[in-house]
Amino acid sequence: MTTLSNTAAVPQAKPRVRRFRLTRATLIVPVLLFFGVFFFYPIAVMIAQSVTARPPGASVWTNFSWFFNDGANVRIYWRSILTAARVTVFCTVVGYPMAYAMIRAKGAWKLAILGVVLLPFWISTVVRCFAWVVILQDHGVLNYILQSIGLPAVSILGTTTAVTIGMGQVLLPFAVLPICTSMQRIDENLMRAALMLGATPVVAFLSVFLPLSMTGVFAGAMLVFVLSFGFYVTPAMLGSPQDAMLAQIIFRQINELLAWGRSSALATILLITTIVVLALGSFATRNLRSRIGIKSE
Repeated sequence: MTTLSNTAAVPQAKPRVRRFRLTRATLIVPVLLFFGVFFFYPIAVMIAQSVTARPPGASVWTNFSWFFNDGANVRIYWRSILTAARVTVFCTVVGYPMAYAMIRAKGAWKLAILGVVLLPFWISTVVRCFAWVVILQDHGVLNYILQSIGLPAVSILGTTTAVTIGMGQVLLPFAVLPICTSMQRIDENLMRAALMLGATPVVAFLSVFLPLSMTGVFAGAMLVFVLSFGFYVTPAMLGSPQDAMLAQIIFRQINELLAWGRSSALATILLITTIVVLALGSFATRNLRSRIGIKSE
């Protein structure tokens, strides 16, 4: 009689398969490669050319000395800063009420305000500049309206005012969206508490809502200033050669004079100024956050 063995067959151990696990460090490698090739490398080449592309026997700082010793270049530099500051003030003053209206509006009105804010993103910069040329020229739409209501005509095209208006219209969304984001994070109960304690709506707004929204104002202002400081198309189309900005001088040095060293020095100065502005703005924002008790996320 055949007997069955009570011992069960021992299963063979399967070989371990090493699986590749994606980590945060692995996922960030493609991003670092992209920025290294298309961002950091060109900047490094630009900085290197600012000190190497010079006449034989000249000093390493020849291109920078040319910039600071030329009064016209210094005036263009400060004009670029002042223009960027004017555009920043314009976008902040106009963008704050628009952001406040956006968070208070409901339904179709909110979508309409959002559409007006995002409209510049849907239209080419060149098309918008041509539209402003049609509006602001001497025989344009603006002067036609002014003369129709009995007011004297104005000559705006080719001035810093036209440049400020054109750049402000392009960069307005970059001020509205950060301000709107900071406003949406404000707890509405704080305003209700201020009103219940006897504050008028104006006092409650100025003492509670406005300080809490200033972080968004600083963020939007920094973004607008940095973008407007290096603008080229709008100043070239709406301004005049006498009111040229730094980006136009860089373009002229490259395309007309083929002065790669000088243009690289100008671009390096623009980059350093931008970094300084961002550092100061970041310090001011962090200081404001600590004063009003907002924790950084």
